[in-house]
Amino acid sequence: MQTSKLVAIELPNLRFAVRVKNGHRIGTIFKTERGWFYQFDGTLREGPRCLGAEEALGIMEAVAEHQHMIDPELRA
Repeated sequence: MQTSKLVAIELPNLRFAVRVKNGHRIGTIFKTERGWFYQFDGTLREGPRCLGAEEALGIMEAVAEHQHMIDPELRA
C-alpha cells in the first residue's frame, strides 16, 4: 500500500510499517478491536480511529507533510 510520498509494508497481526519513499520509517498503522489507528514513531499516543488502513496512510501523509517530516524534494 502506498501514497505518492509514503509506503506501508504489511507486517503480521494487521500491522503496517510506514516509511517515506526511499527514506526513513515514520510510524505504524495497526488494527485493534476498536478499529484502525496510526502512530508516529516517538509519540506516546496513537492518532484518531480511521475507517481503514488506507485512510490512516493518507492522514499520516498529510500530517507528515505539515510537520515537515518529508523531504522537500518529495513534496513537489
